Amino acid sequence: MRILRAIGRWWYRFINYMVTWEMHRDAVKHLNRLTDRELKDIGLNRGDIDRMIWFKEDKQDRGDTQ
Repeated sequence: MRILRAIGRWWYRFINYMVTWEMHRDAVKHLNRLTDRELKDIGLNRGDIDRMIWFKEDKQDRGDTQ
């Protein structure tokens, strides 16, 4: 029974990770489709996109130190 619970927890975390990753990826794609002028209108530049989308924890998980 413990093994089934462990597999269930792992599966839940995996699906949650995939959903979060897809949401982040969609946000990046959407922002990258904007022109520089449109980004400026909302107070962003191209360099801000990655910093805004990825949470601090995500950056740590993928090895970014900034």
